[in-house]
Amino acid sequence: MKAVFGWLGRTGVLYLVLCLAFAFYILAWPQIKAEFGDGSLREDAMSVEEVRAALAADGAEARDLLRERTAGFEEESRANLEHRLEEVRSEGASIEAQLDEDGGWFDSVRPSRILETKRLELRKAALDAEAGVLTEALDLAEARETSARYPQITTEASIEAAIETCSLWTRRLKTFEKQNPVIREIDAYLRGERDRIERGKSRECGKQQRWSTQRKAALAANEALMTAREQFAEVQSSAADSLPDPAEGIADNTLRDVLVAAAWALLGILLLPYLIRTFLYYVVAPFAARRRSIRIEVPGVTQVPVELPAEQSRASYSVTLGEGEELLVRQGYLQSSPDAASLRTRAMLDWKSPLTSLASGMTFLTRVRGASTTTVISADEDPFAEVTAIDLPHGAAMVLQPRALAAVVQPQDQPLRIESQWRVFNLNAWLTQQLRFLVFHGPARLVLKGGRGVRVERVDEGRRFGQDQLAGFSAELAYSVARNETFLPYLFGREPLLRDKVEGGTGILVIEEAPYAGRRKGLRGGLEGAFDAVLKAFGI
Repeated sequence: MKAVFGWLGRTGVLYLVLCLAFAFYILAWPQIKAEFGDGSLREDAMSVEEVRAALAADGAEARDLLRERTAGFEEESRANLEHRLEEVRSEGASIEAQLDEDGGWFDSVRPSRILETKRLELRKAALDAEAGVLTEALDLAEARETSARYPQITTEASIEAAIETCSLWTRRLKTFEKQNPVIREIDAYLRGERDRIERGKSRECGKQQRWSTQRKAALAANEALMTAREQFAEVQSSAADSLPDPAEGIADNTLRDVLVAAAWALLGILLLPYLIRTFLYYVVAPFAARRRSIRIEVPGVTQVPVELPAEQSRASYSVTLGEGEELLVRQGYLQSSPDAASLRTRAMLDWKSPLTSLASGMTFLTRVRGASTTTVISADEDPFAEVTAIDLPHGAAMVLQPRALAAVVQPQDQPLRIESQWRVFNLNAWLTQQLRFLVFHGPARLVLKGGRGVRVERVDEGRRFGQDQLAGFSAELAYSVARNETFLPYLFGREPLLRDKVEGGTGILVIEEAPYAGRRKGLRGGLEGAFDAVLKAFGI
């Protein structure tokens, strides 16, 4: 059933991935392909100068095209001009709608988008200028049609002659009206003289009025035509020059500049750690190595040398208790104990340092008593842990980290004494990441543990080792840091900058073979490592 559900799960995931792939190919890929075509990619690789040059060429071309399109507008008919104006306004509205659309995040630096937008703006400006020329051309056509209604203009002499003739007939009518009423009525009735004079006056005065009005209208039409021609010529000549410079307002950086800057930034980010490491290796590390060493002085105590253990560390160690001795064993390290022994629980290794005992795990210890009884010390859970024992005689002192303790053999009437010393104002203490040192005083036998073993060796001329390997060293030895011997492994992150150092002397050095053996990895391991670093700073 588990295999069936596993197959169904894998098949379902594969089906979902295929659906997403097909959806991407059908829906998104055409748009992406159109967005990043060959022409677009070529344009996106342009620099600011190339973009400005391309826009300048586009502007010159647009001006030449506008001059060419508006050259024949003066002779176009009114109907053609109206049709053209309608087309120009329609195209301008379409371009304005495209310009109002929201752009992408990188449109301000993508040359293809900059060129497209600026070309649309240039085309819109050219259409607006052409619409202005067309409007003036329509006014000119209308003025030309109005002027065409007056093919001939009555001269002023003709109008003056008509005025004289009108005045003559007007005087005749007045003279006729001044005659003897009898004679006037006889002439008006028998000869129709009054009607004839009135018709002549009306004809000649009407002609004079009509010619004057016609002349005024013709002159006004001609003047309007001349004004329309002047305005058309002015707009036509300035239309091309009114087009804006398309290169104005573009960003000073294009996508290529951004990518180049990002590449330089990436290169700087990649090289910066190596430059910093080189500076630390050749400048900071030698300075740090010359600082004052740490010396844990134990005044009033006779320095008895601590001997090397008879055997190297191994998976288990047998402890045989003498008369008046007791064994304190850390949890998880009591492999077997004799039936005759007395086993009890001890809450802490040192009641004077409860926090140290708690943080180092030396709490709820198993206390074993019984002369001549043999107890086996071995790690129950850590397959990489090995143990060894160091005899700490009376008068001997040793700096030790409690985390390395697996068990302690001590006289029942003289518990193990632990002394704390701080070195907060010593640079080497900060560089070794240990501000507090715990000094263990004999007599006692210390059973030490370590990943893949614990190595105890004479200091002789001095020893160098990794910071995480240190478990302890004889008191009054000089403890400091030294620069790593090899530069390239440190440069590429394979080795640390500094290594701990114990200067020459008669004491011993206790280091852990593989401090990271068996430790967790990942987030939990990182948290435990950070916690261990804090404990190390406090000498735990």
